[in-house]
Amino acid sequence: MSDTDDGAVDQAFIILQREYLADAPARLADLRKDLAAFRTGEPDALESLRRRFHQLAGSGGSYGIPRVTDIGRAMEHRILTPPPVTANDADLIEQAIQDLKQAFDQAGIDFAEPVPMGKIPGFAYRTLLMMAASATRERLVEALQEAGFVVDARDHEVDPWDLAPSERPDLVVLSTDVAVDPLARVRIWSSVTADRPRAVVLADPLDRLDRLRTAAAGVDAVFGSSSLPDGLAQYAKALAQIGAPPANVLVVEDDPAQAQLLATWLKQVNARVRTANSAQMARDILATDVPDLVLLDVDLPDIDGYAVARLMRQDPRLALVPIVFLTARRSLSDEMEGLRAGGDDFLGKPVERSLLLQVVLTRTERGRRIRELVHRDALTGASNHATLMDELEHAITFSGRHGEPLCFLMLDLDHFKRVNDTYGHMVGDQVLRHVAAVFRRVVRNSDLLGRYGGEEFGIILRRCPPANGRTIATKLREELAANPFLLSAEEVIRPRISIGIASFPGSGTTATEVTAAADRAMYKAKKSGRDRIEMG
Repeated sequence: MSDTDDGAVDQAFIILQREYLADAPARLADLRKDLAAFRTGEPDALESLRRRFHQLAGSGGSYGIPRVTDIGRAMEHRILTPPPVTANDADLIEQAIQDLKQAFDQAGIDFAEPVPMGKIPGFAYRTLLMMAASATRERLVEALQEAGFVVDARDHEVDPWDLAPSERPDLVVLSTDVAVDPLARVRIWSSVTADRPRAVVLADPLDRLDRLRTAAAGVDAVFGSSSLPDGLAQYAKALAQIGAPPANVLVVEDDPAQAQLLATWLKQVNARVRTANSAQMARDILATDVPDLVLLDVDLPDIDGYAVARLMRQDPRLALVPIVFLTARRSLSDEMEGLRAGGDDFLGKPVERSLLLQVVLTRTERGRRIRELVHRDALTGASNHATLMDELEHAITFSGRHGEPLCFLMLDLDHFKRVNDTYGHMVGDQVLRHVAAVFRRVVRNSDLLGRYGGEEFGIILRRCPPANGRTIATKLREELAANPFLLSAEEVIRPRISIGIASFPGSGTTATEVTAAADRAMYKAKKSGRDRIEMG
């Protein structure tokens, strides 16, 4: 092989090394996400961790980073070797992730190629907390850890450039008790860059700051004396539920070339894209899918985009989905019409790529936060009562139009008051979160889990005949029985449930009728005391 060929091979290998390092933050984020799930008792988390360590064991040395292979191989061996890995070993896994981070950072220095963050970093459940040591900080750290976050608590200010790229936090909390000029500092953290934290918030325990000035500084939220630590902890939980892009974007554009161009741009920021070339096609997609954002051409072959926007705003499921109009029309009256129809932005064609992508990223994340606050039950992460009922009404209408069966399950935790009376309401809340997590593992992605109220849950099973509804109900009971809540190493709480099943159209033709039938069946199951599953 000639010197020229050798040089070409070396250059190709350098390119591969750079690509491998570019993926490092995402790999670390995936490990931390699995670790957070493992800490909260998710049954598949440990196997996912093993697979990820196995992949690193097989790839690190191949790209010139043998330390990565050593760490991955050691952790995979530990997971596979008795004694079984338990929650008590979480710190060992965390240390391995830290060792991997250091290995990647050192490789970046050795290769003169600092680890880049990438366009859309994964959500890694990391919090940088800059707050003076206090009882409030201790409670906040505990609450954040309970939500699955890894907390880096400092009693001094930290600059973004003082952190290694792989240490990028998802949530930055800056307290006014450590910041000399908190607004100046938060402006640095809030600057619009690809690796900006998911949220930058201020903790203002003495209520010193003017809220208008903090908003002007670019801060995402401010928590004063009345909302620390509980309000901030709840905000963090919502942030964790939202996670990070990729976003689901619906592009409604009748020009195939333009639609393809937009889809290509969006995929560069990892967005998942669906396209529609008419208002009717968009309506059909929106009947079963709730995107994170809609890019909507004004001029469509059947009706204009303004009408599509009005239809979306009349649907409770879609009322908060951001709409960005795309059009060659540039008059003030057109923009006003778009705003009246419910649009959030109005971009003129030809669209500038960087502006479009920034609008999509910003609107998507903000829209997710708003929808989570409006639609999610704060405790369990399931849909709240109002959203559950709206979705049931929509699902029944859709099923009636398309002749598809549907089941609705009502589930009630038996004797839950005893848990609260015996262990306290905080443990009761933990049990509810655990039960919701178990239910989510059983239901399909097309189904919807909601908290009906108190210790009652509801599940919408689309395209599900009654016999299948009973099968799923049985699986829910079995899964919950197999996964009790671990209060401590010595004590477990074994929740039991009564389930009522109603079907469409057999039990009723409206959401009210179906819900009432499921409720009656649930109480019948509770009184029967046999298999605790009854059909309505």
